Order: sequence, then C-alpha cells, then structure tokens
Amino acid sequence: MIQHSDLSIPVYNKLKEMIIDNELKPGEKLLQEKLAARLGVSRTPLLKAMQMLEYDFLVESIPRRGMFVKKLSTNEMRDIYDVREGIETVAVRLVAERRDEKQLRQLKNIWKPFENASSIEVEKYRKADDRFHALLLEFSGNKMLQKIYSHSLVQLRVEQMGLMRPPEETISEHLAILNAIEKGDTELAALELRNHLLKSKALIQENFKN
Repeated sequence: MIQHSDLSIPVYNKLKEMIIDNELKPGEKLLQEKLAARLGVSRTPLLKAMQMLEYDFLVESIPRRGMFVKKLSTNEMRDIYDVREGIETVAVRLVAERRDEKQLRQLKNIWKPFENASSIEVEKYRKADDRFHALLLEFSGNKMLQKIYSHSLVQLRVEQMGLMRPPEETISEHLAILNAIEKGDTELAALELRNHLLKSKALIQENFKN
C-alpha cells in the first residue's frame, strides 16, 4: 500500500514505472477501481496521477471510453527522433570537445562485448544502446540538456520503441561516433550521430506496421 502526504505523487511514479516496465501496455484501458485497489488508494489521487501522466503523453483520455495507455503514432515517433537529433548532436559535440579519457573508456567498454562477435544478443545490445546514448547526455556536462531530455521523457519513449535496426547494422555507426569523439572532431561526431539517428528514423513507418 502506498503511503505519502500527497498520494498523487507516488501513484504517478508507480503508474509511470508500470508503463515503462510494460505492465501496463500501450492501448490498455486503465481501470480505475482495479488500479485503486491494487495500489491501496482512493480514486481521487489516482485521477490526479492520471492527469499528470496525460500531460506527459503517457496516457490519453478518449471521450466516452476512458483513460488508456498511450500508443505512439508514427508522426509522434518521428517527432521524438527530431528532438533526439537536436539534443544529442549538441551533447556529442560537447563530449568530443572535452575528450575526457576516463569517459571515453567507459563509452568504448560498452561496445567491446559486441565487436567482432559472431552473433549478438538483441536485448543486451538494446541495453548497451540505451546506456551509450544516456552517457552522451551525462558526459556533455550540460545540466540543461540533461534536464530537457529527462523532463520531455524522450529517453523513456526511445527505450519503449526499442531498436529500429539490427545490431549488426548499427555497431559500426556507434564505433564511428566514438572514433570522432576520440579525435576531438566535434563536427564529425555530430554528423555521425545525426546520420545514425536519421537512418533509424527512416524505418519508423516500416517498424510501426510490423
């Protein structure tokens, strides 16, 4: 049972966690009585939490039908990639400009298990991919970029979408980004990252149908 002075906050956090973990799946109807009983709260904080989630584009209210976990449209997916491109190209420029050796080793270590591998486990690679892009934001040292990325829930949505292309196709692109960072070539790093994202963005329509 949740206990808090403002119950809507922990209810919001718990529901968001359930959406992230796919306990509540895209398109699933949010049954208020069932959720209230499960979380041990009344419907008032639950409704407030749902309104907060709606503001975050994680749930949507459909007239005369109720609240549902939001499904992303192809246009919304493209919008997310546009935001990623803007934020991450700035971040990678800053990372390349700093060229911190310790940070560079961390980024390299992410991809070492996959280099020259005869086969790549997709789930492990997906986690590595998420980690790599998250570290670019962290290593940029720009708190404002990190805040915008976090508050816009871009990272969450990217994780939910999963890999757009097979690991065998993108591993070389990640290594090219790393190579540009190691050289301290800010423009090349930004170009490699931008091209990497654009190739994935181009396949959104096809993946959405699948």
